[in-house]
Amino acid sequence: MSFIAMIGGTLFRLRWLVEPALQQTTREWSEINSAAQVLIAAIPIVSVSVLAVLSFFVILWDYRKQQLMIERGMTPKPRNIDDRLLLIGIVALFVGVGLLVFFGLKTGLSNSLLGGIIPTASGMGIIIYYILITCLKKKREREKKDRQ
Repeated sequence: MSFIAMIGGTLFRLRWLVEPALQQTTREWSEINSAAQVLIAAIPIVSVSVLAVLSFFVILWDYRKQQLMIERGMTPKPRNIDDRLLLIGIVALFVGVGLLVFFGLKTGLSNSLLGGIIPTASGMGIIIYYILITCLKKKREREKKDRQ
């Protein structure tokens, strides 16, 4: 039995547990108050906009900090993004798994599972990249020690 068939079977068996609760919370879009529709539609737009503005100012602040350090004769620390990559990969992996479980229980095996497969695969790819880079750095350090 393939891994995907096993997951699909498990999600199908678990669906009967969660389906009554999901049906109670699901309402037609037309049944929702128009003010609530506006709020529901605005939340993602506002969230992305605020995140973009905050990201811009964090990058700008970091750039100005490095420029001031250079002007004062100091040397800025080199950036090490490997640990951040691991964090991003783990978060993407678990968000994707959560979406896979939710969409699997809600709709079964359908195209909506792509909403969970994409972040899961991205998270796995980032974690594998982190592992490969870490192994490569360790190998280079050992070679450097052997030369000395």
